[in-house]
Amino acid sequence: MTPSTANGAQSRRRLQSVVGALLEHGTMSRTELAELTGYSQSSMTGSIRKLMRLGHVIETGRGRSTGGRRRTMLEFDRRSVLLMLVSVDTGHLVARQVDLSGTVHVQVRRRLDPDQPLASVLNAIDALQGVAETPSTCAVISLPGVVSAEGDVSLAPALGQPTDRRIQDVVAEVSGLHTIGENDVNLLALGEAMGGAAKDVSDFGLIFVGDGIGGALVLDGRVHRGVSGSAGEIGFLPWSGALSSGGSAVGPLESDWSVSALRVKAEQIGIDADDAHVVEALETSDASEARALLDAATDAWAYAGVVLTCVINPGRIVFAGDAAHLSAASRAALSAKVLAGSPSPIEICFAELGENAIVSGAIAHLQNAPWIFLPADEERPDSTHITEAGATPPSEPQT
Repeated sequence: MTPSTANGAQSRRRLQSVVGALLEHGTMSRTELAELTGYSQSSMTGSIRKLMRLGHVIETGRGRSTGGRRRTMLEFDRRSVLLMLVSVDTGHLVARQVDLSGTVHVQVRRRLDPDQPLASVLNAIDALQGVAETPSTCAVISLPGVVSAEGDVSLAPALGQPTDRRIQDVVAEVSGLHTIGENDVNLLALGEAMGGAAKDVSDFGLIFVGDGIGGALVLDGRVHRGVSGSAGEIGFLPWSGALSSGGSAVGPLESDWSVSALRVKAEQIGIDADDAHVVEALETSDASEARALLDAATDAWAYAGVVLTCVINPGRIVFAGDAAHLSAASRAALSAKVLAGSPSPIEICFAELGENAIVSGAIAHLQNAPWIFLPADEERPDSTHITEAGATPPSEPQT
């Protein structure tokens, strides 16, 4: 490493430390920033000036006097970062431009063609850029299925046939933005941890019930991904004696008790849930078959909760997706089933943010890795626009 390279790396670390501290702790003085980051005030001067020049940091007046001159307070302007967030789901995708305060500036919804998923994503991005007043700063792609540490996506039926190129690579190339791909359930968990049902715990498991059944594990405040990125794939748990067959994109548990499977079972007993959440349709039906079907579904979802409790012993299990649409009575019944099967006490709760959890999760992701929206070092003309799921480029420090 040459002296200039070492100095550049040190400068980037200092820049990211200032951003991380301001995002996590809010308004503070230069003295407080120095104490929190471990850098001297003089060494941070250049970083603060650069962030102010970029429009990320603003001065917000004077703090209270501690006996001398009142200190100038600094604040990260969350409106200065415009995130392009693309959420991929079964049959459709949503492209939003949001800032780090959570304000959605513009949003478009498009159909997802499983035969041409890349074209569908690019069409949505083109539509978003066409109506956005200001260009985006960076991009996050929320993807169903397993997203490896290298950003490869597998076991994702919603995306149709595998593509020759990763979606986030194509988006980065077309948009010129730092782009990351992340598992959608992981983003939901980060969102609930940031300002929802898990904001007061550092260890929890999230179980998402939708067109698939997935899980996310947050341990010591960070998403646990596993060696290949497939930690939390609870939809592949065996069910009714069935084991997952090799290469299958749908596991036994979700094959029987995802929302898609539940909707088919509901139709077989005469309940049409096309225009409503199938859970709500079963809840409001007077038919005994509907109550029995919902009871069987909560048995399956409780089983997933018991497994997570046995394996990771978290402080809390959060049920999300359609499971969050259960009535108070059904929530209590599901919680009781998890508690009855768990070897240790566990707190059960339900997601609070709904679809907004994806937005909050993407913001949390950026707060933990501010290099995503900071400009590339001018001394590194070869630095790539493409980043990978949950990973930090080798030349960037982990934050």
